[in-house]
Amino acid sequence: MSDTGFWHARRVLVGGGCGFIGSYLVPELVDFGAIVTVIDNLETGEVSTLASVRSDIHFIEGDLRDRGQAESATRGQDVVMNLAASVSGIGYSSAHHGEMLTQNLLSTLVPLDAARVNNVARYLVVSSSCVYPWETETPLTETSAITGEPEPDNAGYAWAKRIAELAGLYYGRDYDMQVSIVRPFNVYGGRYRWRSRSRAHVIPALVQRIVDGEDPLVVWGSGRQRRNFIHARELAKLMCLVVERDIHGEPINLGFETETSVAELVELICEIVNHRPQIVYDASKPEGLLSRVADATRLRVMTEGYEPTVSLRDGLVEMVEAYRHQRALAVESATR
Repeated sequence: MSDTGFWHARRVLVGGGCGFIGSYLVPELVDFGAIVTVIDNLETGEVSTLASVRSDIHFIEGDLRDRGQAESATRGQDVVMNLAASVSGIGYSSAHHGEMLTQNLLSTLVPLDAARVNNVARYLVVSSSCVYPWETETPLTETSAITGEPEPDNAGYAWAKRIAELAGLYYGRDYDMQVSIVRPFNVYGGRYRWRSRSRAHVIPALVQRIVDGEDPLVVWGSGRQRRNFIHARELAKLMCLVVERDIHGEPINLGFETETSVAELVELICEIVNHRPQIVYDASKPEGLLSRVADATRLRVMTEGYEPTVSLRDGLVEMVEAYRHQRALAVESATR
């Protein structure tokens, strides 16, 4: 569905492109014929995630929170797709609101203004489903976001993303920039890099713990919280579609209505792994919104009916295999 002609020979800067989502987006852009530059400070990303296209891109080890580096990196670019962010699971975020707020504001506002100075034609702000209010009806429509308090467990991160969206809207109006704003919902995929358990999101954290054979398996929250999940491969395609079709001036959900409870997710991963632990739900721990499910109406209209192609089961099988492979490599390395 993508218009590869739009991207051919177009100069594209991907901020934070050595991270998980970048490992899908950057190769997609290279395949489309874009001239891709990636800037990443490598705090959490690794250049090796782009090994398949390393010779086809220009890489800058730098930090978009730094004004001078942001201006240098955005100079001469046609498109900036900014994935740079400080992202963690609910356990870490709920205890580090200040860090989540300040670091994500800097990662967004500094390169946005640098792009303005350098007359970048199109800019992608990557927001989050965390912007939605603590109490609102689901599925979540884009217009319900900037009203009421965000969920308290992710408040610092959520406020940073709300302000990022406002900045994108204001810059678009004030400076005639074409700023697209997307709100991804619960992204997962096999290229995830497992590191700290305390900072992992729900699917990678559960995959790691279940494959590692934890028993009993203690799961934060009641298990009743419902989410929808989108594979990073789908997310990369949708980000490209949003930019090339010039969908700007209003946020757009990147997620679909199919919902899964955490309890159902745990059971499915246990089935795939063939591990049957005692499962204990700890309702004293933060669990976020009870239901965070996207309304995909605007997305379907803007993308002429795009529907996901990766099922949750297939995506989870891929993640389980990827983690087992990564664990085997770590064991092999440790025994050398």
